[in-house]
Amino acid sequence: MDDMNYGLCTTPTHSLEGFVEDWVNTYKKQLQKIRLFQPLHPSTLSKQQKTYFVKAFYHIRGHFHDFLWFMGNHAPSKEMKSIVLNNIAEEFGGHCYSHEQLYAVFASKLDVDIVEEIINCDTYEPYILEFNKGHLRWLNSHNWPGCLSAFAAYECLDNIDYPYLTAFARNMGVPEEGLPFFRVHEKVQHYQSMTSILNEIWDTHSDDVMEGFHFIGAHQLSMWSNLSSQLFDME
Repeated sequence: MDDMNYGLCTTPTHSLEGFVEDWVNTYKKQLQKIRLFQPLHPSTLSKQQKTYFVKAFYHIRGHFHDFLWFMGNHAPSKEMKSIVLNNIAEEFGGHCYSHEQLYAVFASKLDVDIVEEIINCDTYEPYILEFNKGHLRWLNSHNWPGCLSAFAAYECLDNIDYPYLTAFARNMGVPEEGLPFFRVHEKVQHYQSMTSILNEIWDTHSDDVMEGFHFIGAHQLSMWSNLSSQLFDME
């Protein structure tokens, strides 16, 4: 799954900003080819398909703590550890609901007991497990500039993926009060807060930065393609 190209090997540019812009545009074009992200399909989903999406998507996003734990344990400085800690703090939501609680609100609107799924992992499919383990294997085999770049790329994709996912959830019949989990991720600024550090790394490790972004883009698209196939094969 990790070897799938998906056309993400964009031509290197002279700036981080130019590279990321090309990478984002290429990713979006590939994303829009996946049935999951094409208009109107969610409105035709059965109850079984909706339930599957809620449970499967939890495991796609709900195990990110393993990624963060790896990053925090291998961060080379207090500054880098703070980046990870700030991300974890935001997951807990401060004075508001945590992201986990917001997801439970979403699930409840489709009559899914997500707590039961979290405990039993009945829908933690092999392709999702491979997606999550794939992140850890990649991080374990690359240097810190590459790891930080992969982390930044993953955060960057929140702002790209979640507008599509919000529309998908809305088309499934989820009312607006069930969508805060998605809207929060549309607006997060994790990637933007890392651009100054990435620019410093780009000056000396641009190849590592590009490799990290390319891995995350291809890995994410592969996962979306698998989720889409599983979901629509239920028709």
